[in-house]
Amino acid sequence: MLSIEKKSLNNILNKEAKRVGIITIIKLAQFLNLPISDFVKVYLQELPSEQIGDIEKAKKNNFIVQNFDLPQLHKKKFISSKTDYDLIENRIVKFFGLNSIYDFAKEVVTPAFSRTKRSSSDLMREFWVQSALYQFKLLENPNSYSREQLIDLIPKIRSYTKNVKKGLVTVVKALFSIGVTVIYQESLPNISVRGATFVVDGKPCIVINDLYKRYPTLWFSLMHELHHVLYDFDEIQQVKYHLTGEPDLWLKEEKANNFAREYLFNEKRSKYILPFINESVLVKEYAEKSQVHSSIIYNFYMYDTNRWGKFKNQMPDINLAINSLNVNIWENESVEETTEKLKKEIFNI
Repeated sequence: MLSIEKKSLNNILNKEAKRVGIITIIKLAQFLNLPISDFVKVYLQELPSEQIGDIEKAKKNNFIVQNFDLPQLHKKKFISSKTDYDLIENRIVKFFGLNSIYDFAKEVVTPAFSRTKRSSSDLMREFWVQSALYQFKLLENPNSYSREQLIDLIPKIRSYTKNVKKGLVTVVKALFSIGVTVIYQESLPNISVRGATFVVDGKPCIVINDLYKRYPTLWFSLMHELHHVLYDFDEIQQVKYHLTGEPDLWLKEEKANNFAREYLFNEKRSKYILPFINESVLVKEYAEKSQVHSSIIYNFYMYDTNRWGKFKNQMPDINLAINSLNVNIWENESVEETTEKLKKEIFNI
């Protein structure tokens, strides 16, 4: 009646069948007048533990493939293998301090990440975002956020661009003292994020990276994100974070860019120095008068003219600025190890 061989049927009934084909499952479900999903649940409950383990392992491996870009993480040397899923799972679970691999990215859900099939850039961006978010949660900035103090501090930031080695870390510490946590997190392959602003426990948090490998961009990104802190705090609090470098869905990126330029080296100053841009002595003198590093003047010139190679040799080594902020998160065993370094070496808490 079922068109199933007697021997096969007996093996199923005696729980001795190692494999049951989908057609057989459909036939049995129809014969028993059960929905196929209910029949499968009953069938799975009766499977030997060894086979259930195989199914769970396949489910877990599929979760890893769906949520992590393994080739890119391997390229970044975050994982040592692209195919040893036990090793990959252990690395990720330990890194984020998760109870289970299924706990990854449970909290942050945005429309950009909700597509059924996500691209490599989606996966890498989410990994980068989660890494930053976990750091901010573990850092727990003990200082109260003061918008008024931030407004007072922002005009003082520009002069610190002149100190390539210590200027940025000095400003980061000053911001931390008024409740604004800033970290540097190295970029990852396939993402175009230049910076991001989060709100964690009601306080603003900023992450900047080395996307373009240029010293002036570090400062521009910081000022850009500070604009979001000042003027978009409530909206960011609702969605938890805002990424810079992504499509401008809020139509506010131009305002943030203008803010950053105004406080670093505005267009009026750029127009003044333009006729003398090839005279390095005059540019340095004007930079000193404007209390800004000369590379920022050159960077705005290259941006305005789209001649990115013209003054490339005037850019300081970005590593001099980020060495004191970069705790090499992708090389550390865990986010907790990273934040312990930040607490000890930068924030003194």
